[in-house]
Amino acid sequence: MSRPYIRACLWGVLLSALLLPPHGEAAKPADQRARTAKMERERNRQRLWRQSALSAGIAATAASAHSLSLRQKKQRQATLALLRRGIIPGDTGLGWAPLATDELLRETGSPQLLSALEKVLDTLDAQIGRPYRWGGQTPGQGFDCSGLVWFAFRDSVNWPIPRTARALFTDTRMATVFTTELRRGDLVFFYIHRRDVPDHVGVYLGNHQFIEAPRTGLSIRISQLDQPFWQQHYAGARRVLTERNLRH
Repeated sequence: MSRPYIRACLWGVLLSALLLPPHGEAAKPADQRARTAKMERERNRQRLWRQSALSAGIAATAASAHSLSLRQKKQRQATLALLRRGIIPGDTGLGWAPLATDELLRETGSPQLLSALEKVLDTLDAQIGRPYRWGGQTPGQGFDCSGLVWFAFRDSVNWPIPRTARALFTDTRMATVFTTELRRGDLVFFYIHRRDVPDHVGVYLGNHQFIEAPRTGLSIRISQLDQPFWQQHYAGARRVLTERNLRH
């Protein structure tokens, strides 16, 4: 083999060594891409996990709110059922204080009035949770505030029940009642949008509670008369169920 040929081969090997990257350098970009892809996949997994956890949290919160709403509705229904049976929360707040039969009779005045009151409260009890609807006066329609009163009392008195809060408040067939003399079944009135005549009415249940059809978007509920809002807007009370008004 000639020297020139050998010298050419050596130069070829040397040039190849100089031009080619060191061992492993060609693989390095591929490894880097793999690591980058792996990190991206991990970031995506973390993002999806956070989204899933957030969605689960929102769903759990909604379910909890729905469950709380149902519990509150059931509690209101149970409260009204107890009130209907003459049971009111005890003054100490430690439990329920039953009213004796003679005390119930003293409250209403007669067995006939007590029977009429229980019928009214039964009717009101069945409407809790139904939607407010302006002009409504039946369970199928929903109720506005005076429509609920009309529906509850219409069969218990011997004259047509007025259909608006203003007409109820000014009706002379109903006795004016002082706050200290309120008893179950009395109508309680409020100034909400006007200050000259009442435009809202509910039915007193005892223990500072009354049932009302509040406003659009809300359902028939039990509210606390001693809350500041109702105290600030309180207009007075009227008694529907009396011996003179009772339908026999």
